[in-house]
Amino acid sequence: MKKARKRISLITVIALIVVTVLTVGCSSTPTQQTTASPGNATTQGNEPEYASMTIKVGGTVPESHPITKAQFLFEEIVERESGGAMKVEVYPSGQLGAGREMVEAVQVGNIQMGETTLAPFSSWTDEFSLLALPFLFDNREHAFRVADSEMGKQMAGNVAEITGVRVIGYWENGIRQLTNGTRPVRTPSDLNGMKIRVMENPLYLNLFTAMGANPMPMAFGELYTALQQKTIDGQDNPYAITATNKFYEIQPYMTELGHVFDITGFLINEEWYQSLGEKERALIDKASAEATAYQRAEAVKYETEAKKIVQEEGVEIEVLTPEEREAFRTASASVYDWFRDVGKPVTDMDEFLKAVDSLRQ
Repeated sequence: MKKARKRISLITVIALIVVTVLTVGCSSTPTQQTTASPGNATTQGNEPEYASMTIKVGGTVPESHPITKAQFLFEEIVERESGGAMKVEVYPSGQLGAGREMVEAVQVGNIQMGETTLAPFSSWTDEFSLLALPFLFDNREHAFRVADSEMGKQMAGNVAEITGVRVIGYWENGIRQLTNGTRPVRTPSDLNGMKIRVMENPLYLNLFTAMGANPMPMAFGELYTALQQKTIDGQDNPYAITATNKFYEIQPYMTELGHVFDITGFLINEEWYQSLGEKERALIDKASAEATAYQRAEAVKYETEAKKIVQEEGVEIEVLTPEEREAFRTASASVYDWFRDVGKPVTDMDEFLKAVDSLRQ
């Protein structure tokens, strides 16, 4: 009886061992580990969320300027939302060039993105020169209604097709004012004989010629030294540029002329942009839109701060009466006729002006 019990117990133990081995061997699967590919943000299932890349962004102004601060915001958004897969490197203060050099750097792909005022695009097309026609906009709100309209978007597309550089966001450099180191300016005749630095753009050359000055095209990087050495008498730039570059140190007179609302382009290489995956391009678009809204708001605040700085530095500011400003507008009217004759924008000038008028309030 005892031997029978021992046989039963032994059989039971063997059976339990077999069942356990079979259960473990058949029902268990190896644990899968999700590992991010080098430089990629990932989701469950080992699917890469964003491609790994480094985006170089050129800037023309100091870090304290709203334009550069907006570029840093763009960097923050892209890197955060891509989980660090998309790196952004911002190079402010003209480290990678300014003006035409900046456009060319983006164009050839030395950098993927950048920013500059729109004037240098005249080396390739007159399309953006339409936005720089003198005394065109009532105020900054009017200017951005035009820039953000379907016509403004189409203009950006036209320029991208011609140059390979797309304006992904219309930003604000500010309302251009006039400074000089010679005398107060309140009438066009006060400009007679003055050598005024202008951007390398035929429209600006014709504008200051029409208003009585002697315009001198010059790269921005050469401007401070030229003013300091009195190679030129004056320059036109918004308050923010005058303050951040300390032109007030060598330019004791300013006239609130407001002849051009200076729109700046946040630039992107078109071929590179279109080559991005859907997720990457969508993130670039989102970050650009948020940076654009931020830049415009900061620009308004900074202009007030910059004007205060210029005043505190002792610059004599001439605030024109409506009649005095109208005299400059009348003097510059010939620029419209000149541009109509020689300008070759893709967008029809009359259609453009009609759209501008329709967006006044």
